[in-house]
Amino acid sequence: MAKADYHRNALRILFILVKGSRPYSGEPVPGYDRYFRGETKVQALDFWIRYSDYLADEILSIFEATNDPGLLAIAGKIFEDEEPDLRRVPMLRRYFGAYEPLDTVLGFLKSRRLVLPRSRRMETGKDEHDFLLGPKASELVESIVADMPDLAWYDRRVDLVLRVADGRGGFTLKARQHEQKEYHDAATGDLIPTTAERVRLRLERLQGKTS
Repeated sequence: MAKADYHRNALRILFILVKGSRPYSGEPVPGYDRYFRGETKVQALDFWIRYSDYLADEILSIFEATNDPGLLAIAGKIFEDEEPDLRRVPMLRRYFGAYEPLDTVLGFLKSRRLVLPRSRRMETGKDEHDFLLGPKASELVESIVADMPDLAWYDRRVDLVLRVADGRGGFTLKARQHEQKEYHDAATGDLIPTTAERVRLRLERLQGKTS
């Protein structure tokens, strides 16, 4: 992976973990006061950041359910800014959906004491992953937004993705993403294909109904 991509991935995951974290009240761990639960949820949220067309499609579904005109405007802005082409960072289709190993990124963040990954064995026999974060991580995100306006896009986008996720867990979000035919039908090992043209047409139909 190119160095620029490596740092971009670390930055994106850091924003997801910090902004999606909650206060931590478990056994005290010096330097960490917040946590984010679920590697699957990280992957699902990351997918919507990397594929603005799928995110816009989900926003349009929420618009149809709520009739909130602000949502239609948000989806329209995604296409006006050509994000499905300019912002897309492809992900591979794995056995359970879009996936990219986080080991290298988490190692980078852990070595700088920004994130502390942990795992525990559940009664089901599966491992549950969570991530501890502290003031250092939050302060870094705040300084990035203040000092580098171009990177503030990640701040706004993670806020939007968390709003769309609406507290749903990782497996629920993955199941929702699997409802997209292009996502579900992609062969294991292939890149998840774009849905930009289909979603653009859906957007235009809905805009026409409200004009």
